[in-house]
Amino acid sequence: MSSAGYAFLLLAASGVLGLLGIWQLLAGGSRRAQLAARGRAIGVEGGGRSLVRAIDARLRRTGSGQRLGAWLAGAGVRITPAEYLGLVIAAGLAGWVVLSVFLARPVAFVVAAAASVMVSRALIERRRGNRRDAFVAQLPEVARMLSNGAAAGLSMQQAIRMASRELAEPAGTELKRVVDEVQVGRSVEDALEALRDRLPSREVAVLMTTIAIQQRAGGDTVRALGELASTLEARKDLRREINTLLSGVVFTSYVVAGIGGATILLINGIAPGVTQDMTSSPLGIAGLVVSLILWAIAFVLIRRTTRIDV
Repeated sequence: MSSAGYAFLLLAASGVLGLLGIWQLLAGGSRRAQLAARGRAIGVEGGGRSLVRAIDARLRRTGSGQRLGAWLAGAGVRITPAEYLGLVIAAGLAGWVVLSVFLARPVAFVVAAAASVMVSRALIERRRGNRRDAFVAQLPEVARMLSNGAAAGLSMQQAIRMASRELAEPAGTELKRVVDEVQVGRSVEDALEALRDRLPSREVAVLMTTIAIQQRAGGDTVRALGELASTLEARKDLRREINTLLSGVVFTSYVVAGIGGATILLINGIAPGVTQDMTSSPLGIAGLVVSLILWAIAFVLIRRTTRIDV
């Protein structure tokens, strides 16, 4: 391997270590520091951490900050909106440094900024989707526990509290959050609506709507939740079968998306420096943009054809 190759590997490793260090800084340090801060009588925080919390508090006062906080909460990540934005900016700067080895600096900056936003969003959405799927898989059990609680004479709020103690993650955590919101003065319907916004799906919407209707109009709650549990169980089996049948096609969409980056790296490996020359001319940039658009269209079309609403 040439000296340039070793230099690039060292630069990439330094960027990864730098991102890990920034993550630890923004996430609040070690658990020991948090416990020590709680044990202090005065409770004075470090300047950096106080600044992050102040920025986060100001950000949460805006509509965009509230939506970002709900989006992160739906994914179950333990970072605040301010920490998330800081990580995205840090990743963009690190990506700019690395991509400057292959591309012209202005193009590398645009690609790094776009990639940091898209990759971070894709990672959070993937985690959010996995958490939503896990919650949907627990919905039949949630409905049965609420039905059993109603049959035992408990109110809906008491049944939700019982389910939050008995169920595993993520259903237990989400229902506990509903209970906490009700205890601070929020209505059960509003708390369930917030849950549906954090984990949007048809199954969650049906269950939350059923509970809200039973709260508002009354009726045979035990029978309604029991029948809903059977329906949700059948939908879970159907969704699992469909995902199994389409797993090969979904994998193809990711392969198509990866062909683009692999092709660029292959071209630069055959003729070192060609990507910098290509991104330094308007014609080369135009060709690169057209290629990216075509790859993106192929990826989106494959994913759209494999999306089935059940």
